[in-house]
Amino acid sequence: MLTSLARFATRRCRAVLVLAALAALACGLLGHGVAARLAGGGWTAPGSPSARAEALLTGRFHAGAPDVVLLARAPDSVDAPGARAAGLALVGRLCREPGVTGVDSYWTGPLKRGACRTAGAGRGGVDDAVLRSADARTALVSVRLEGGGRTARAAVERLLPAATASPGPLRVQVTGRAVLDRALEHYSERDLLRTELLAVPATLLLLLFVFGSAAAACLPLAVGAVAVAGTLALLRVLTAVTEVSTFALNITAAVGLALAIDYSLYLVARYREEIAAGRAPEEAVRAAVATAGRIVVVSAAAVALCLLGLLLFPLYVLRSLAYAGASVVLLAAAAALLLVPAALARFPRAIGRGDLFARWRRPPDRTRNGWRRLALRAMRRPLLVTAVTTAALLVLAIPFRQVVFGFSDERVLPRDAPEVRAAQELRDGFPQLRNPVEVVLPGWRPEGRARVAELDAYARRLSGLPGVLGVRTATGSYVQGQDVPLACPAAASPAPGALPGCPALRNFASPAGTWLAVSGAADPYAPQSAALADRLRAAPAPAPVLTGGPAAQFQDARDVLARRLPWALGAMGTATFLLLLAFTRSVFLPVKALAVNLLSLTASFGAMVFVFQQGHLKWLVGDFTATGTVSVVMPVITFCLAFGLSLDYEILLLARIREAHARTGDTVRATAAGLQAAGPLFTASAALVLAVLLALATAEVTLVKLLAVTTSLSVVLDTLVIRPLLVPAVMRLAGRANWWLPPLPRRAVRPSLPAPVARVPGASPDGELP
Repeated sequence: MLTSLARFATRRCRAVLVLAALAALACGLLGHGVAARLAGGGWTAPGSPSARAEALLTGRFHAGAPDVVLLARAPDSVDAPGARAAGLALVGRLCREPGVTGVDSYWTGPLKRGACRTAGAGRGGVDDAVLRSADARTALVSVRLEGGGRTARAAVERLLPAATASPGPLRVQVTGRAVLDRALEHYSERDLLRTELLAVPATLLLLLFVFGSAAAACLPLAVGAVAVAGTLALLRVLTAVTEVSTFALNITAAVGLALAIDYSLYLVARYREEIAAGRAPEEAVRAAVATAGRIVVVSAAAVALCLLGLLLFPLYVLRSLAYAGASVVLLAAAAALLLVPAALARFPRAIGRGDLFARWRRPPDRTRNGWRRLALRAMRRPLLVTAVTTAALLVLAIPFRQVVFGFSDERVLPRDAPEVRAAQELRDGFPQLRNPVEVVLPGWRPEGRARVAELDAYARRLSGLPGVLGVRTATGSYVQGQDVPLACPAAASPAPGALPGCPALRNFASPAGTWLAVSGAADPYAPQSAALADRLRAAPAPAPVLTGGPAAQFQDARDVLARRLPWALGAMGTATFLLLLAFTRSVFLPVKALAVNLLSLTASFGAMVFVFQQGHLKWLVGDFTATGTVSVVMPVITFCLAFGLSLDYEILLLARIREAHARTGDTVRATAAGLQAAGPLFTASAALVLAVLLALATAEVTLVKLLAVTTSLSVVLDTLVIRPLLVPAVMRLAGRANWWLPPLPRRAVRPSLPAPVARVPGASPDGELP
């Protein structure tokens, strides 16, 4: 199949290149503005108790986390006549905005759509302690929007001018989940542009040094550009059929660029080796696709399978990464297998010959190849090398024992972003809103004296639990088991056995049931908050409860990830094993590949905690806000991405070792020759991938920075320790077991790839770089 593909690409080379250019242009136009269609959520588990509680709160009670929160700060007091008049005018403007379904403020209480005419009628009895700061200089206005995702984002764009226009004596700051999603989109676009501006020149210079030819250097970069354009178009199409996380934009674009360049490097290097061996250009193209192209196909399949493992998790942030990531990997492989042969056939002399750095390169010496010597030294003391390298790699993972999982919040954005500053002021000035926990009693209503008394007793019990600052519900407000007087009119005092008529409490009971707003004392993702959520769920209640809020959502997501993780790892391991079994015709080599690739992830997981949870090495990786936690989904994403990239180098090395073993029949010589041939290629490939990942590590969004830095560490360890030291040592220890395959009925297969090994320009015939 690969030979037929190469024949088609070389014979129709001009048409292939023209169609590729037109397709890239069309994809660029289709993918333009894709960031505006991406979603910022996807971290919660659908169908979980917290998700059901959130659906009830937003759909039936018009409660839960607001989409937009305004902090209105007055020079003296929010109760001053001028501040109050400005606040009422602000609420009136917000109520009249399209897409607004409700507004709640210190001055008016909760207002639903159509009730904005009451905004000027006075304060109407609002719980001052909740919506006003302790110094009485800041008041809150919360806004709920119709729909979600792109609909809410469009409403935010219309709402912000009304929120900040002519506030009078009030200084207004804006935050909230819809505003933060908008900011995340903005910074993701900036990060993507910065990554491209840094990565493209860096990879061009590296390719120019590796190949010594401008034409040869530009070819992988052109294929990478086609892959990135296709990635953006692919994301645009995916947004029409499913929710796609904003997080997918930077990751898939960077991975598409890196792997397209990577695969093109393999093909161009093999082509130049075939030319050096005396083949005609067209024949050299076909040989390169038949040999290096097989590595590209298997590598792309392995990386895609690792990313598709994310589909086993119900969180759509992971599912969207699976769809987009696997698609872009396959797109990068297809672009390389089609465009590189076509370009090589169209411009054979420009790409196949020439070395601008020939005069500065050291003449190759086949007998003194550094990679070969390193492999032989590792195989002289295989047990010692295996023990020392394994122990050292495991030590790097020790910080991960102190991991504290959580969810990401506004602190993943730059600390000087106005939305982040507003959110921090909300945390500091309104501690009772720092960790909201919603307890929902679906279908249970406080009707009649007995049920009102039952709800009152239940709220008192919850307010007395450790870690609870206070509780509000339809019967009133409670702190440490005691009533807290409400700022309601005297006429609103309830009759015996009836609910208070305070507007601040009107939304706590409806035909759908009753809910209680619990204020937690700790941060939402601190261990104390998880313990509080457990206590709230275990407390005796009038009816079965659903618990919502950030702490409960995190618990549910963590639990579903823990349940699905063994299945995901098993599926990825089995699929990878079968793929490598078919590729290597060995049982031991796939097992060895899985084991050593897992060791390459040790530094990645250790750095998650040491750098990003504990806040070390900011001078090296760039500034970010250390929250004391690691997002619970990041180990899963990092594992799939870094493990897939590590498999890329493992497949390249195994292909070279197997070629050499087919010629020599000796494991030691085959391993040394394989590393001698593959070492320069995976080193150059790693340098190119690192150029893209380190450009991505300059991101202002902390989650993107974390993924780029941890994956870079995995690539460095894989190139400098795993492949040149651990793999040869393990191969030597295994001996003949490396090539064992049960005597199953199968077709005879010719030894694959007996052609000359690939090398880059200026290398020795065995592949050593000067």
